Amino acid sequence: MPEDLLSRWIQLIKPHWKLAFFSAIVIGLFTNMLIFTNSWPNHDGLMNLYGEQKNFSMGRYFLFLFSGISSYFDLPWITGALSVLYLAGTAVVLTELFELRKKVSVILTAGLIVTFPTITSTFSYMFTADAYMAASFLTALSLLLTVKFTFGFLPGALLFYLGVGVYQANLPFLMTLVTLLVIKEILFKQGNLLSFLQLTFRTAILIITGMGMYALTFLIYRSFFEITSSSYQGFGEIGNTSEGTSGIFLKILNGNANFFFRGFFTEMPINFFEVLNAAVLILIVLGFVLIVRQNRIHLNKPLIFAASFMMISLPFSAFSLYFISPEINYHMLMILGLLSIYMLPILFYDNLHGFSRGAVITSWSVVLVSFLVIFNFALIANISYLNQQLKFERAQALTNRIIMSIERSEDYRPDVKVAVMGRTNLSPEISEELIPSKIPAMTGPLYRDLLREPHHFEAMMTNYFGVTYDFIEPEEVRPLRETDEFRSMPIWPDADSIGLIDDVLVIKLRN
Repeated sequence: MPEDLLSRWIQLIKPHWKLAFFSAIVIGLFTNMLIFTNSWPNHDGLMNLYGEQKNFSMGRYFLFLFSGISSYFDLPWITGALSVLYLAGTAVVLTELFELRKKVSVILTAGLIVTFPTITSTFSYMFTADAYMAASFLTALSLLLTVKFTFGFLPGALLFYLGVGVYQANLPFLMTLVTLLVIKEILFKQGNLLSFLQLTFRTAILIITGMGMYALTFLIYRSFFEITSSSYQGFGEIGNTSEGTSGIFLKILNGNANFFFRGFFTEMPINFFEVLNAAVLILIVLGFVLIVRQNRIHLNKPLIFAASFMMISLPFSAFSLYFISPEINYHMLMILGLLSIYMLPILFYDNLHGFSRGAVITSWSVVLVSFLVIFNFALIANISYLNQQLKFERAQALTNRIIMSIERSEDYRPDVKVAVMGRTNLSPEISEELIPSKIPAMTGPLYRDLLREPHHFEAMMTNYFGVTYDFIEPEEVRPLRETDEFRSMPIWPDADSIGLIDDVLVIKLRN
């Protein structure tokens, strides 16, 4: 009977799994409730109140599949609830993968997963966020299956293929988890050569098979269907290594420096975010020294070298897509792999034993700093959501004013074609300077313009105001822009910024 089967399954659930799951649920809902219970679409969201997400030209072959679970409508609460469930599953997977046993370690890991800035940025694209969270969960699960079962790399490769087929950034996410797993095996288990070879072989098969299936899909798409791949984010440049190794390494170093220590290297102010990142780096060094002494690894120089090398390689694993395409522009949506760096001190804490002064001080420091990191991530999330709210409400107000201007124009009639030309600055100081200077570069919430193109105005007018105008086609815009009438028109909201040009009612927002 279903009740009996469910009862047996519940008995198999380990206590630390439950703790990870429910910690992620609670922290995730409290952190992101604001965006889950409101509808503040960004520029892409305006065009995706209903969208099937068939982004095959961008290599996201399975995005439509996982987006369809919550329907293709933009339903923030449903999408948000599913996203938190997927993230809670990821917390359980990582708890088991890294064999976390201390309750505080489990809670802190769950908190990092649901508050990390990449998650916040993804939630600004709420119409499809659940698909990306599901893909990250499948990616982490693929590694767990590979590690726990002899032939687990077979189903694991399929799950990883699905994950990277939703978003290519799951490759560096998996790479960082593998790197962190190797560090764990070296420092905490001190496995023999055979165990390392087995782990290396399984994870290599997982990555090669999963990416091999993805590459085959990519080739079929490009050749069999004779469709050109999108140039977005350098996807069309896959395989081009013109940058050279030194150029790629420089990009990786700059990417890490800009994320962790932006205030120390740029004109931006030094915020609590950068201070906490410095504290995390110090704790990684202290934790490493203590673990080496505790487990007497200092007597084995090859192990020390191997562990040090893997720790140094973590930031490079997180930006490994640079080695595939030189044109990729890494942004906040793509760096979930950096989560592993914040997890490293927690792994050290989870494996520290005894009551020596160093162990006690480091343990308390890890707990305190990790808690502050999570709390600060939650603040960053809600500041981002505030900016998204302000940006959307300003865009609505602007649209309303433009509609009123159109309908008050002497040249307006219901069947006239309309062209909105250019953009207008909707970013006051709080959005233009203050918020961007206080939080990291959050892709999505911090985009300057919500109404970026004519089709954004059209979507806003149609879906949020119920006003339908006959907008001209994109190819008709340039001829209008080059006319003397357009050049001589003043900028909106001047009374003469709206007028007929070649039987098109033009609203000039900018030259």
